[in-house]
Amino acid sequence: MPRLLSCSLALVLLLGACGNEEPEVQIPPGSDTNITADDPERAEEAVSEPASEEEAATVDPYDYFMPDGSTASFLGEGNEYASFTLRTVYLEGEHVAVYEDNGGTVALRVYRLSEDAIELVEEQVEFYEDYTATREELEALEPIRTYLTFPLESGTVIGERTVVETDATVETPFKNFEQVVVLEREGEEDSLSRSYFAEGYGEIKREYRMQEEGQEEFVVTSVLEELETE
Repeated sequence: MPRLLSCSLALVLLLGACGNEEPEVQIPPGSDTNITADDPERAEEAVSEPASEEEAATVDPYDYFMPDGSTASFLGEGNEYASFTLRTVYLEGEHVAVYEDNGGTVALRVYRLSEDAIELVEEQVEFYEDYTATREELEALEPIRTYLTFPLESGTVIGERTVVETDATVETPFKNFEQVVVLEREGEEDSLSRSYFAEGYGEIKREYRMQEEGQEEFVVTSVLEELETE
């Protein structure tokens, strides 16, 4: 009897110990196996899914324009109309109006923005007033040509232009820019046009080159010199 009582007592103690054990946390494959029920925050992190590459690579198309209500001044060399100002106004329905004044005329361009592209939908020269249009009128405008497509990667062809660089360094009187995107277009008579875009500002430099046989290369540049914001 004493031996039987001893065995029964041992069994009771063993069951009691098992009943006091902490519940096991189910760990998904590939997670940190050191997580216990005492680490609820880490356990929650373990089962959460990481952000997808598509979400991380989302582009804000407004980053490729100057700020709303701003006026940017460009310093030009090589041509009397190379210096100009850009006045930028954000419109309804993901549209942006840009007024370019080169001292000889004012050109209006209206762009429509989306996650994967920016399209030119209105263009007028000799435009000396503020452009007004309702949301419905803006949305009814037909695309004229594609201005930019996203993501901007080397080798991407956008109309007649090709992305030739995405990490250029550009010095301007306003500031020095890094990770600048360069678009290039080859024209007639051995001419070459380049547009330089910096995220958060849009176009910060223009360059035109033409080389005629037996003559010095003809170069026209326009670079961002000043930016006034409201």
